[in-house]
Amino acid sequence: MKYIKKAIIENFQSHKYTEIEFDEYLNVIVGPSDHGKSAIIRALKWALFNEPSGDFFIREGEKYCSVTVVFNDNTKVKRYRSKSKNAYYLYDEDGNETAFEGFGTTVPQEIIEKTSMRKVVLDSNQSNAINIGEQLEGPFLLSEKSVTRANAIGRLVGVHIVDDALKDTLKDIRNLNIKKKSHEETLANLQESLKEYDYLTDLIEKVKRLEKLKEIIHNRQMKLDKLTNISLDLDKVYEEIRLSEEYLKKLKNLYKVIEIEKELSERIRNFNYINNKYIRLMEIKNQIREDGELLESLKEIHRTKDIIDTLNINYIKMSRLNKINVDYNHLIYSIEKSKLILSKLQEISKIDENINLIEKDYLKLVELLNLKYKLDRVNKSLSIGAVYTDKLSNVDVAFNIQNTLEAKNDVLKKLTYLKEKYDLIMMKKSEAEKNLLEINSSLDESLNQYKFILTKIEVCPLCFNKIDGSTIDEIISNYK
Repeated sequence: MKYIKKAIIENFQSHKYTEIEFDEYLNVIVGPSDHGKSAIIRALKWALFNEPSGDFFIREGEKYCSVTVVFNDNTKVKRYRSKSKNAYYLYDEDGNETAFEGFGTTVPQEIIEKTSMRKVVLDSNQSNAINIGEQLEGPFLLSEKSVTRANAIGRLVGVHIVDDALKDTLKDIRNLNIKKKSHEETLANLQESLKEYDYLTDLIEKVKRLEKLKEIIHNRQMKLDKLTNISLDLDKVYEEIRLSEEYLKKLKNLYKVIEIEKELSERIRNFNYINNKYIRLMEIKNQIREDGELLESLKEIHRTKDIIDTLNINYIKMSRLNKINVDYNHLIYSIEKSKLILSKLQEISKIDENINLIEKDYLKLVELLNLKYKLDRVNKSLSIGAVYTDKLSNVDVAFNIQNTLEAKNDVLKKLTYLKEKYDLIMMKKSEAEKNLLEINSSLDESLNQYKFILTKIEVCPLCFNKIDGSTIDEIISNYK
């Protein structure tokens, strides 16, 4: 169900700036007289129904006034008025703005559809807003005339639709009879005028015959053009044949040229074969010459082998001598090192006596360290015992503290249990709210389907009268 969630009134009559939050169900505005209660209702009517007109309600000393109405689906309608500007502003759920100007004394249709706030038509000249009533306004219809009440009730149940349809039907019948008489007179005049053009039938036949002759001439002209083109092509073919015969006469000895070409090809192949053999012969001669020079340079090669053997023997001897030299140097170094060690070990007996004395002193030192460790442990135990003795002097206070802690622990357990119970209740509440939202969504979907069906059939399911869009909206709003 759509309802007004908030109203923001700025510079309207006695209101400098006022924000009012509305409840979904019932709202009561109370206060002393002349404090702006009726101005709130007038501001809402001005924003929703564009009444009253003019700018006399702008607060004294201000240049403009505005009233913003916020609905529960976050759509907003803002009415703005100044000395030079008169406008409506519509904001959808996402905050997108649409401005309207030049609408006169009515409300733009887009705003009526978005707010679902429209007046109830009582008769053809009077309407009333049943959504908002002023302070001294009487009950709906009871303060109206009998005729107005009858018309309003008839409009609410749909009788005015039948009356309007009957009036429109009679009006249409009169208009159609007038048009029929006018068309009959026009038809008679046209038939009389057509008699002057009876000769046109023969003229049409002549035109048809002329069109046939024209078509025959056109076809024959096309055939003539085609034959002319064929004749030109034939002349070109004869000319090509003549040229071809001349070329053939010039080429009657062509077979002799072919035989000469074959003979030349055979001779060229023989020449290439002989030339390749000659090149190969020259390469062989060059190779023989190079090989002779190489043999001349290698005729003393048997002496080279003896020299290589001698070099190998000398190399092996040199390697052995190098190894012997290295071993000799190492022995010299070892002898010198051994002499140095012997000189240092001349007083080794005194070192053994010193080692024995050091071992005896070490054992005594270890024994003394053990005794010191035991003494420290005894002193530490005596200190701990003195501390515990001092602490046990207040053992009664400790018992009292223990009792207090146990009592507080019991209270904490109870609070923990209550907290778990509260969380469970809040979780159930959240589930219930979620289910309620789903039910509301399902209800809105069902109402939309019901509205769609009523729009299609355009018949009231209770009284079976024909209904329009505004009546359907009223039925759906009653269910909401």
